[in-house]
Amino acid sequence: MYVLLGSGMLVVCMAIQVLVVSILLQGLNALVQRNLIKQTIGFAWTLIIAVVIVLFAGNLLQAALWAWMFLAFQEFKDFGTAFYHSLVNFSTLGYGDIVMSDERRILGALQAGNGVFMLGLTTSVLYSFVSELVHRRRHTRKAKHASSDGTGAREEKDSS
Repeated sequence: MYVLLGSGMLVVCMAIQVLVVSILLQGLNALVQRNLIKQTIGFAWTLIIAVVIVLFAGNLLQAALWAWMFLAFQEFKDFGTAFYHSLVNFSTLGYGDIVMSDERRILGALQAGNGVFMLGLTTSVLYSFVSELVHRRRHTRKAKHASSDGTGAREEKDSS
């Protein structure tokens, strides 16, 4: 029974993180379509920090959902302890200073698996955002260089 409940929670958490990623991708697409991505370090820092905050908020929400489930099963007396234990599981730290009952400890393992998947997704999305910013910066620099030395589109075509 707990394996099914934990698996269901894993699916809910995946849906949350996919929704968060989808919103971020739509936001990036909107910035691109409106030509609002600036090639400055300040803009890049701001965008990366915003992406990290949004992705991390999604991860914290997932940990909170697990904590509420632990509370519902009366594994912990207060949300703070349940949330702490949930974050330890989610991040796969596994301190062992607080443990769940033998009957429900499978939930901790399932949550750790959930954390591996979701933190991996978070990392890959962050990498994609940074990669896109670097790609755009290189493309802008190449275009500026080609137009300033008079070779223009011919040189850009040759390098493709």
